[in-house]
Amino acid sequence: IIEHMKKTGEWGQFFPMSISPFGYNETIANEYHSLTKDQALAMGAKWHDEDTTNRYKGPKIAIPDHIADIKDEITKQILYCETCEKNYKIIPKELDFYKKIKIPPPRSCPDCRHKARLELKTPRHLYPRACAKCATPIQTTYAQGRPEKVYCEKCYLKEVY
Repeated sequence: IIEHMKKTGEWGQFFPMSISPFGYNETIANEYHSLTKDQALAMGAKWHDEDTTNRYKGPKIAIPDHIADIKDEITKQILYCETCEKNYKIIPKELDFYKKIKIPPPRSCPDCRHKARLELKTPRHLYPRACAKCATPIQTTYAQGRPEKVYCEKCYLKEVY
C-alpha cells in the first residue's frame, strides 16, 4: 500500500475531504476558513444540513433575569435559543455553577455561545511590524496600532534571560 501511495503521490498527504464522516460546516475548519455550502461541495467536502422537522416546538420558557428567581425545575425543561431558535437544556451541575457565581443561565444555545466567543478572538492574521528595540522587521499577530511592545526573537531572549 505504501509503495502504491508513494507512486501516486498520496503518501504523506492528508486524507481527502470527501472521505470525512463530517460535513465541512461541522468541523473546526469552518471556524477559521468559512465556506458556503456551494464552495465546500465544489471542493469535494460534505455538508450537513440541519434537520429541523423533529424540533420540539413546545412553549417558550421565560428565563428570569436573576439567578435567585430560577427554580431547579428549569433543568427538566427544554429551552429555546433566542438567537437561532434551536432547543437546548441546562443540566443540574450547570445550574449549580450559575448559582455559585450568581449569574442567570444563558438565553442562547451552546453553538451560538461558541460563535460569540470566536468573534472575541483576535484574527488569525500576521501583521508586519518592527522590533521595539532594534527595529528589525518582524511578523506578528499584533496590529500596528496596538500598545503592546513587540520584540524580535533575539531581543526577546536578551530581555527575558
